Amino acid sequence: MPPEPGEPLRARALALRNLAARLDRSGAHQLPGLAGVDTWLGPTPQRCHDDLQALRLGMIRSAEDVRHAAVRLEAAADELDAMTAATASR
Repeated sequence: MPPEPGEPLRARALALRNLAARLDRSGAHQLPGLAGVDTWLGPTPQRCHDDLQALRLGMIRSAEDVRHAAVRLEAAADELDAMTAATASR
């Protein structure tokens, strides 16, 4: 039996979910908590901490964006498969 037409989209969605999981597990999420006054770069320790926190939040948002893209791809795959099935049954 040939693969469903939506399988390439589902494969991309899985790859996006794996990427989001890697972002979630990144050690970069711990950087704001690890940075102290003796480990800063920039005008002030607080500015360094704020920059690290902003980068951490950006990674969290990016992982969520990637997950949403995976959901959209899976929905498109479902639609494609349904249209193909409807056309084949005619």
